[in-house]
Amino acid sequence: MDNLQPGQMLGPYRIINQIGQGGMASVYKAYQPSMDRNVAIKVLPSQLAESREFVKRFQQEAHIIARLEHPHILPVFDYGESDGTAYFVMRYLEAGTLKDRMQEGRPLPLNEIDRIFTQLADALSYAHSHGVVHRDLKPANALVDSQGNLFLTDFGIAKLLESASPRLTQTDAIMGTPAYISPEQAQAQTVDQRSDIYSLGIILYEMVTGRVPFVADTPLAVILKHVTDPLPLPSLIKTDIPEAVEQVILKALAKDPQDRFATASEFVSAWKRALEQSETARHASETVSAPISRPMTMTPSVQTQGKPARAPKAASKSGRSTGWFVGCLVGGCLLLTIGGVGIFFASNLGSLPLISQATDTPLPTATAVNTPLPTETAIPVSGGNVLLEDDFNASRSNWGTLQNSDATIEYLDDALRMLVFTQNWIVWTTPNDVDYENVHIEVTVIINDTDPNTAFGIRCNQQPASDNSYYYFAITRARQYVIAKAEAGQTDIFLTNNDEWGVSGSITQDASSYRVGADCGKGTLTLYVDGRQIASASDSSYTNGGVGLFTWSAEEATATDVSFDDFVMTSLP
Repeated sequence: MDNLQPGQMLGPYRIINQIGQGGMASVYKAYQPSMDRNVAIKVLPSQLAESREFVKRFQQEAHIIARLEHPHILPVFDYGESDGTAYFVMRYLEAGTLKDRMQEGRPLPLNEIDRIFTQLADALSYAHSHGVVHRDLKPANALVDSQGNLFLTDFGIAKLLESASPRLTQTDAIMGTPAYISPEQAQAQTVDQRSDIYSLGIILYEMVTGRVPFVADTPLAVILKHVTDPLPLPSLIKTDIPEAVEQVILKALAKDPQDRFATASEFVSAWKRALEQSETARHASETVSAPISRPMTMTPSVQTQGKPARAPKAASKSGRSTGWFVGCLVGGCLLLTIGGVGIFFASNLGSLPLISQATDTPLPTATAVNTPLPTETAIPVSGGNVLLEDDFNASRSNWGTLQNSDATIEYLDDALRMLVFTQNWIVWTTPNDVDYENVHIEVTVIINDTDPNTAFGIRCNQQPASDNSYYYFAITRARQYVIAKAEAGQTDIFLTNNDEWGVSGSITQDASSYRVGADCGKGTLTLYVDGRQIASASDSSYTNGGVGLFTWSAEEATATDVSFDDFVMTSLP
């Protein structure tokens, strides 16, 4: 009964369809009439079921796992045998896996790593306390539901440590997944819970760096690397990893089990301490005072991290949202600027007088403001002298960079990449401390993976006395735009579309990239996109100041990932 067909009965369960295939079993979605619910059924291949000893092992395993009751272990409801097919029944969960979340080459933010790692370690600690070693721990065996809750599953090759049952497991061969296998398991040696510690360490390594430590052309070559090759240091892959975090990973991935953490609880405690030490060290290195004056010479930005601060209570107009709080760009949030990098957090805007958690502000639509299509006007790149030009080659650029659990600003592939991991979060970066006046700025914005309502653009005339005062030019992939004035302690003033968001047919919807331009000076502010003039406004509050680039994640963002390239700033003619 290798291939169960839809509609076929397996004991009291009706098969719906196959949903998984592993090295030890197939998994089916089925219906349980007595409970009126769907379940997941794990079924042994028939050739294995012919072995009485293997069937006993399977039943022993199902009996032990069925007794595990933990919030982060997928529960087993039942087990049995029907027509020579051994199976056990688990909760059916509509969920993806941790493997789905861990896109190759993209580290997870530290706050998400902490949540996932803690849940995994807690589940393992509980299983280990009941004498169960998973022995095939990997991201594909960790289900993650829509709320981010993790459920460890597939204890199909777990081994009971109780001395009363050694003969059921004496025939073990090398089992496990090559990328996550421990050295002792790879050599078919006796394993204990420290083998799971090693596999958990590999998962942590992958979440932090975006890749597993050992890769090769064949599974056997990967297994041999676990046994013989030195561990590639995480900091060689991700250079800004905190030293305390790296030390925890190195201990978990020691070749000798005796050099690792003895328990999952010890592992997670060390992880928590490392995070606290890293946060303390980061805070100690931060400088929050603004410079008294700015020299009129090129000064490279100090590249360091920033942190959010609580927002002051201030009014903010309704009806502005495009999925992110524009009002927070000024009066709604208190910001910190550190070494050319700034960040905002807007999650607490629910306390502001005109923004309530219980009130939904509708997104602007194309009919909300009747904006006629402007006459196409080429961006005036050659009108004046080039003041600053940058292709974002890391060896030549001076823009501030950032790396923390909320956002990343980094040089990648000769571009300046901004990833924002937290919703309602704005980050920006500046190239220097120079005050400019009467300038034209333009930059290419590359859309990597970004929600339609995520905003991005250019800042200019940032005032030296307060980073909260400046002009900004913002657009979204949904064709929305605004030219605005931010003033410290005040609500932002939208200088276009009667103080509302505008929608322009001259902005291509969901384009892969945009060439964004801005004139800033002589009392006029003009926004360009892809060679077309989108809007213009008049204001002379700020006559000169700093320049920068920014990205703000949407209110319910699932992805915020853009890159900036080919920056140029010229004097206005």
